[in-house]
Order: sequence, then C-alpha cells, then structure tokens
Amino acid sequence: MKPVIPWPPELFVSDPAPLIGVAERLERKGGREVVARCPSRSDADQTADWLLDRFSRLAPELPVTATVEPGGGQFMVALASGRR
Repeated sequence: MKPVIPWPPELFVSDPAPLIGVAERLERKGGREVVARCPSRSDADQTADWLLDRFSRLAPELPVTATVEPGGGQFMVALASGRR
C-alpha cells in the first residue's frame, strides 16, 4: 500500500491528485500537472497556497510553482517544475 498525503477537509476541491505520485512525476520529468479543481477562485488560491507549503516539506529540493486557471465554470490548480 502506497503512502497517502491527506488533503485537508477545509479545502473545497474536486478530483484531488495523489500528491506523492505528483511529486515523483515532477521530480522525474518536470513539466506541469493539474492536481485539483475548485468551484471558486478563492478556494483555488487557498489550495495553491496549501500545495506550495506542502511541497516545500514533501520535496524541498524540487522547485515548484502553482497556478490557478479558469475553465469550464471552475478553477484548475496546477503545479509545475522546470526540472528535467
């Protein structure tokens, strides 16, 4: 059974990605990955802030940025790394 990092219940997210897998892929390949969908910009901004804090501890050597993008009546939160 793989370890799981729980998403906090106070964040309003849909389809949250398993963060350890996201970290592994970003470390290995770099690039960008959508990790959650949120119903409002405020929820997405809070989620992006939480993700940056979480990744600073989960993978401190991995430089990541978070973006919030509108689409389809919701907001996508993505993480990106320039690592290759």
